[in-house]
Amino acid sequence: THQRAVESSGAAMLLLTRRITHHKAVVLANAALTPRRTAALKTITTRVGRYKARITAQAARKTSWAAPEAPSWLRRVEHWLRPPAPSGDPLQLLPWELTSPAALEVDSSHDGALLSYAGVVVQRNAVCRDAVAVARARAEELAAEATRRATAKGADAGDASAGFHFADASQRGPFRLDLRLGAALESPPFDLSLHAIWPHVRVALGEDAVLRRRGLVVGLPGASDQAYHADAPRVPPEVWAEHESTAEVQPAHSLVVFLPLCDLNEENGPTAFLPGSHQRWTSDALEAEADAPGSSSAGAPAILDVHAGDAIVFDSRTQHASGANRSQRARPILYLVFARPWFDEKLHRRLVGGAGGGDGVQRLFPEFS
Repeated sequence: THQRAVESSGAAMLLLTRRITHHKAVVLANAALTPRRTAALKTITTRVGRYKARITAQAARKTSWAAPEAPSWLRRVEHWLRPPAPSGDPLQLLPWELTSPAALEVDSSHDGALLSYAGVVVQRNAVCRDAVAVARARAEELAAEATRRATAKGADAGDASAGFHFADASQRGPFRLDLRLGAALESPPFDLSLHAIWPHVRVALGEDAVLRRRGLVVGLPGASDQAYHADAPRVPPEVWAEHESTAEVQPAHSLVVFLPLCDLNEENGPTAFLPGSHQRWTSDALEAEADAPGSSSAGAPAILDVHAGDAIVFDSRTQHASGANRSQRARPILYLVFARPWFDEKLHRRLVGGAGGGDGVQRLFPEFS
């Protein structure tokens, strides 16, 4: 995964360098070949080279496996060099510009523009780290107990072909558990303060947004890389029109919030997101970018190696995938699902053809029903 990240960042810089070369004549013509503008272009090219060198040096030291955030001056240069986007939207950034936690970082006062465009944002220090530490210990206990009970019923948490699916606990791949334990996750130590989360939710979903459910997704040691997927389907325009006014770009109908109960890093496998994959027009743009010569960086993932207590807020349509857990300890994440009042579990199941959620009837933890 580290190698893929390094290759993506390198390909991104190669793409930018090629664009600079491709547009150099246009830029110089527009500048009327004035010495001042020519000198400015030379300075820009030098700074791009330094930025590329910084990525290469960081990769060699292996101090981080995510590409550094593209500095603001480089983002301005990219808008100058590339042709204008058809929509004229200033938020049409290249995918590689949004592939680090810093590039997606917001606070609780943000206006929702980045979440709407990228489909995922990071809120630092969203919940108390001391409270998270207590919740982590309890989450590990529940995961161990779920594995024990499932094994007693003949299931194997490490066997994807014989995965278990109870009403309150499911296997989402080898050594990856999804625990939906109702009241147990609404009481201490999981009743974490959400005062930093609700502003994001209300901006994206409206003042009447509701918290549909809580769950724990736990990557046990040995969990492998997950395939990219979305947690909810797109809502067909005709269904959307029954409940909301129509818009050219359909807003979110539900959000998922990840609250990592431990630091996420290369060893235990953080979740990777594909910014922009929640909207059809953005997905089409990424595909077009991928088809462009030298553009192997389109669709580069944002690998969010955040800390315990941070929050990852994402549109439920955004493609994402958990990394492999190569550590010796479980990686628990508390997740919260928010939605517009009309988008309930019944509609969700209808849109996905009846699948999803807890696929079984029998409960693994009847005491929490």
